Amino acid sequence: MEKIQELLFTKNLRRSLLAFVFTAVISVALVLTMAGSRIYIESIEEHAYANTAEMQNQVQKTVDLKLEDIEKTLKLLGESREVQGYLVVDEDREQGKRVELETAVRNLLLAYSAVHRDYLNIVIASSKGHYLSNDSYRIQKQELSEEEWYQDAVRAKGKPVVISSSIGRNLQDWRNYSSDSYVSVAQAIYGKESRELIGVVLIDLDKHSIQELVGDITLGQTGFVFIMDSKGNILYTPENKIVYRINPAWFQEAGRGSFKCRIQEGKYRIIYNQSEYTKLTTVGLYDMGKTIEGVSRVQRVSVLLAVLCCGVALVWSTFFSKTITTPISKLSRLMKRAQTGDLTGRFDNHYQGEIGQLGNAFNAMVDKIDELLRLVYEEQKQKREAEMKILREQMKPHFLYNTLDSIQWMAKKYQARDIAETVRALSNFFRISLSSGKEYITLREEMTLVRSYLEVQKFRYEDLFEYEPVYEEELLDCMVPRLILQPLVENALYHGIKESERERGNIRICALREEGDILLISVTDDGAGMSREECAKMNKILRMEERPEEIRAFGVLNVHDRIRFSYGEDYGLFYQPGPEGGTIAEIRLPLKGRHSAALEDLEVLEYVENSDCR
Repeated sequence: MEKIQELLFTKNLRRSLLAFVFTAVISVALVLTMAGSRIYIESIEEHAYANTAEMQNQVQKTVDLKLEDIEKTLKLLGESREVQGYLVVDEDREQGKRVELETAVRNLLLAYSAVHRDYLNIVIASSKGHYLSNDSYRIQKQELSEEEWYQDAVRAKGKPVVISSSIGRNLQDWRNYSSDSYVSVAQAIYGKESRELIGVVLIDLDKHSIQELVGDITLGQTGFVFIMDSKGNILYTPENKIVYRINPAWFQEAGRGSFKCRIQEGKYRIIYNQSEYTKLTTVGLYDMGKTIEGVSRVQRVSVLLAVLCCGVALVWSTFFSKTITTPISKLSRLMKRAQTGDLTGRFDNHYQGEIGQLGNAFNAMVDKIDELLRLVYEEQKQKREAEMKILREQMKPHFLYNTLDSIQWMAKKYQARDIAETVRALSNFFRISLSSGKEYITLREEMTLVRSYLEVQKFRYEDLFEYEPVYEEELLDCMVPRLILQPLVENALYHGIKESERERGNIRICALREEGDILLISVTDDGAGMSREECAKMNKILRMEERPEEIRAFGVLNVHDRIRFSYGEDYGLFYQPGPEGGTIAEIRLPLKGRHSAALEDLEVLEYVENSDCR
């Protein structure tokens, strides 16, 4: 496998292209050759199967029609007045009538045999022991009612019975027909009035009549049809040595079907069907090897065509690969020169199509690189100047922090603790809000920033409000966008607590985990609050369904838009009225979003339901 990959994916483009085209052509030729042969074989087999099945059904219908005609004859004979009278006549008491009936029945049999030339013999056997025939006599004195064919007819209870062999029968033909030259059909006769068994009628049918019906039916070069009775005896078959090597037990499991088997050196397909009417099994078979022997010639022609196609493909791919690899090799050498820093080389482009586009792109790329190098030089020069400017600008926040620290130190020196705490909170607020320009900070830092802001406000408003942070300790390392809580807390204070009629308000900041790995941060106040309609209107503004030109909620819009742009439309800010007045502002963030890297190494925390954070 590695050698094949080495050959197909070599570093030499021309060799790779030749190997690929040649391999593709060989693969297609092999697939087409094998698939074509397989399809051709299956088509021949399907055609042979369908033809054999059709012929087998035709033979069965023909034999059934012939036996139906014999059954009609048997019925007419059995129901005739002469036969009915002869079978019930008393030999001892009605001698004259018996002679008269025998003469009438014998003439009737001769008339039927004259009309039906294929009826070699017709026998009327009485249950009382006497019999009549147009062309046979009893060999021994043993009564015919004890014969196997007679008993088979009795057991059939009025239905015709096909008897394939007459060997051992107590009847001899005057014309000495061979026992395998005819097939017998027998049927029990019942009295018209008594409905009791009175005898059996037997007809010996010349097998040549069956041969005339089905003998012209052939199945290809080697196929043929034969007929078996319900006991597995061959009723009719053309001269073929294969038929006597077929086991009758193969057809006993089901009334119809097909299977493949090997007989001697050949592989045969056998199709059989048992007639529900006569219980005869018609079997058609053909030699599968002989049927598809023409495929080998088609395969040889296909292989020859495949070899010819491979040769043509090799010559064509050699020429074609040269037209591609020559300009690419030239372009590759120019690229190596450009890689070393020599940007003076240009591709002499007189090609059309993709090669020409590559050459133009290379020339444009080299020109662009040359221009970019000059721009980079200028940019580096400007960058050094900008760095010096940033250094000077950084002096301003440092000066602010140092000044606030000095004021805090002086307040502590003169025991002004309120001023010292307020200055400390203000200093923390500015330090975290600036955060060296970072866009994302930890939830811990964001909570500290809000706490510092509220401490400064408490210095201003003293007993106007109280605040309470509630959070799960494990969530404090989660990364969140900077300054998303301060605008919400400011709204809760100025538009909720201050506008309320209560003397003292409460602000609660909650952070907890919600199902689906959601970080839920809520800011709840018990101030003047908003109605459900006002909350719905505010949520539409946040979702950009309604945004009037003049709007004052710049802070919350900024918070919502930054969250939505960072994490997607499923996250952001949502307002709802509090259960006991006031307003609840909820922020939903992903716990494992692209900016929550601090949680990647933590184990998955179980959700802790805290109804107070709602």
